[in-house]
Amino acid sequence: MKARTRVAAAILAFAALPLILVNAGSLADLRDDAARNGDLLLSGNADELATLLAATRTRWLESVRADARLPIFEEMLTSDEAPSPLRLSRFFAAMTSRDTVNIGAIGVLDLQGRVVVDSQAVNKGRDESLEPWFLRVVASGHPQMIGPYTASGERRSALYFTALVRDADEKRRGVLRMRMEPAVLGQVMSAALIATPGLSATLLDEDGRTLAGVGPLGNAELALGATADDKAERILTVGNERVAIKPVPNSPWRVVVRQPLAEWHAPQDQLNREWVLETLLLLGLLLGASLLLGRRIAAPLARFSEVAGRLAEGDYGPVPRWPGVEEARHLGEALNALAARLRETIGTLSKELQQRRDAESALRASKEQYLDLVEQLPAAVYRCGNAPGWPMEFLSPQIVALTGFTASDLLAGDGQHFARLIHPDDMAKCEAAISEAAIRLGKYQLNYRIRDRDGETRWVWELGSVHTDAAGRPTQLTGVMFDVTERETANQAMALLRGRIEARVGGDFFLALATGLARVLDVERVMIGRYQGLPPTRVVSLALAHRDGPSERADFAIAGTPSAAVLAGGQIEVLDGVTQRFPDDASLATRGLRSCIGRRLDDSHGRPIGVLAVLHGQPMAADDSAARLLDLFQARVAAELERVIAEEDLQRLADTLENRVAERTHELEEANASLSQAMEHLVQREKLASLGSLVAGVAHELNTPIGNALTVSTALNDIHRQFADVLAKGAVRRSALDRFVAENSEATELIERNLQRAAALISHFKQVAVDQASVRRRQFDLAALVEDVLSTLSPRLKRSPHRVEVDIPPGLVLESYPGPLEQVLTNLVENSLVHGFESGQPGVIRISAEAAGPRIRLRYADDGLGIPPALRHRVFDPFFTTKLGQGGSGLGLYLVYNLVHGRLGGSIELLDDAGPGACFIMELPVVAPAAGEETSG
Repeated sequence: MKARTRVAAAILAFAALPLILVNAGSLADLRDDAARNGDLLLSGNADELATLLAATRTRWLESVRADARLPIFEEMLTSDEAPSPLRLSRFFAAMTSRDTVNIGAIGVLDLQGRVVVDSQAVNKGRDESLEPWFLRVVASGHPQMIGPYTASGERRSALYFTALVRDADEKRRGVLRMRMEPAVLGQVMSAALIATPGLSATLLDEDGRTLAGVGPLGNAELALGATADDKAERILTVGNERVAIKPVPNSPWRVVVRQPLAEWHAPQDQLNREWVLETLLLLGLLLGASLLLGRRIAAPLARFSEVAGRLAEGDYGPVPRWPGVEEARHLGEALNALAARLRETIGTLSKELQQRRDAESALRASKEQYLDLVEQLPAAVYRCGNAPGWPMEFLSPQIVALTGFTASDLLAGDGQHFARLIHPDDMAKCEAAISEAAIRLGKYQLNYRIRDRDGETRWVWELGSVHTDAAGRPTQLTGVMFDVTERETANQAMALLRGRIEARVGGDFFLALATGLARVLDVERVMIGRYQGLPPTRVVSLALAHRDGPSERADFAIAGTPSAAVLAGGQIEVLDGVTQRFPDDASLATRGLRSCIGRRLDDSHGRPIGVLAVLHGQPMAADDSAARLLDLFQARVAAELERVIAEEDLQRLADTLENRVAERTHELEEANASLSQAMEHLVQREKLASLGSLVAGVAHELNTPIGNALTVSTALNDIHRQFADVLAKGAVRRSALDRFVAENSEATELIERNLQRAAALISHFKQVAVDQASVRRRQFDLAALVEDVLSTLSPRLKRSPHRVEVDIPPGLVLESYPGPLEQVLTNLVENSLVHGFESGQPGVIRISAEAAGPRIRLRYADDGLGIPPALRHRVFDPFFTTKLGQGGSGLGLYLVYNLVHGRLGGSIELLDDAGPGACFIMELPVVAPAAGEETSG
């Protein structure tokens, strides 16, 4: 073989082999990159799908939670009258208009699972108490999503969203249920995959069943095999598909993004083809270059081989020059310079790399120290980004102890999950403080309440600050949150004791303290009991309260109850699992109580006298705030209980003294009874005398119209007899007939007018007599009642020169006792006629009334002689009169006073400066107080 051929082959071998190997390595890297890109495409779409589904699911749940707060749902469940069908149809149409395609039915159920109202009328009244979505939402208290699920009585599966309907006091009133078509899941998934054609996605439930699918393979069966129960995120090959599995946050679902292996391998196959073409082209170029180089350097290499052989044989003569040696020397120098430059560059790069490694190590150490410091803080550290609502970007692990949720739970989605835990009453205060701090670029402090994962109320003290960029704009918030529940609980309890309980005594103190502790500690029940027996065998509750207010009292035996352990222990006793430890106490299981913290109450001599206990449906610890508050309050409660016991002992002593006093005062009581009986007889005689006077006057008044009617009827009988005689003789004329008709008409009109007058007098007297003879309660118009009274008094008034003026507007209706009121008016008129007016001098009596809120002000006045100032204070005294023996008994105004203040439930007073005469003002309630017993007289 010629030298240049060997040189060309050697060049080709030494040049092509490394290039092929390098190119092959590059191909492997490119194939790996293509595979990673394919997997990233799958996992990225899976992440996006999972995030979108989680956000959509959260949005649905928050939407149904918000809808459940609408006042109309509470009205449906609590009002006796259901909303009108038109209002319901408009309301349900407004709710379903948000998604007319997917929202199927909206219903409201009571707490027993019965459908109260439903947008589909056929569902009303159906019992859904055994449906899993109803059972879960009632058990957890949080919004639930179940499905796709085929409910009983339904033909198609659906998604069910449920939330508890609560009133303003957070009490459960019912359940809101929204039914949606499962196709909505596919719509959500299609929206996420629309920008990536060729991919398919499948949504699986916790049992591996397909809930929804999009794309060519979305609904095809996927044989995951042993991975069916694997809930971790992963990418794997299943059959002829490449799949990415991603759990949907905060749900039992999994998203599977799928791609046929042929499509997944397509970029790698394209790289293989390109690599083959590039390699063939490179070999061709190297072969041509090798032949050219071989021709140029073959001769110099041959001469160089000859010189090397001579030197090997010991020939150290001068080395002749050969063609191409200058190029070789220049190439060597260039290679030396290149190597020197490479050594310098590599050294510089090594130093920079070491410095970067040192910086990264220092940064890592600083970060680890920072995280160690954050984890050692007794508070949760947070960071919020500058976006609407200041979403959370970082939370330290201490957030679990504060809220019960992990940092990942609260940072998922829009980062607003922590804000949703804040109590609604404190949200506005928090937003205002943060907004003010963001404006002035300063720090802020907050004290507010949250609801943790178990629904318990916790107090948070937050200290934060606003960070800015170079331009002075706020970029983020950072701060710490401390759990100050125990401090706030203690402060509230102490404020409760100082402000509203400390001043109370006895039963009021025990009930107020128990109720206040139940609300402050947010526990099921607080009991303050007193021991009975020596040694104690029973407990009588002095106060048994729950968080919403007082509860029933209890009297039970100590044996077999938590009180037995408290009595034996004496100090703070923390008992968990009380239902299992005390099976004989059935009330514990009935009320769902799980734990008890009790403190025995001892008197000043160390003797047990009672028990103070807190019972709750959740576990409690010895270092809990409830235990500390019981230990704090036990001395005050024991002192109050000892005081009550001492008062009872004193009361027993006082009872013996009262018996002796009762014996000595028996005679006085009998004397008082005789006097009261005599007074009652006199009052009844006064009433009968007044009624007798009315009867006499009305009888006298009736004589005139009845006598007139009798006279006219006699004349009418004579007219008839005369006309009958004329008619019998046959001498009837037209003039006689006209005269007969006219006389008949006149006579009958006179009879009718007089009888009507007599009937009106009898009607008025009958009504007044019935009212005054009874104490029955009824509704009546005040103006009509006054008219009836004046009608019955008209005979008395006609015989006097005095007149009565009435100014009472119609429509003043009272629900009261008309008889006593008529008696009052009658006595006042009689008092004016007997005592107020001088003989022969005309006088005026004025009666007026007006509405005054829930009462009516009735004014009675006359312009007579009046009452001397020295006697005004005695006008209502019994037997006081200025005309004793002249027709006055002294009981008229005394009876008026007793009737107004007693049966009518009002008040009466004599005005001092009302001008001439006397003026009485009566305040009467529109609705009189109910009498103990209504009896007829």
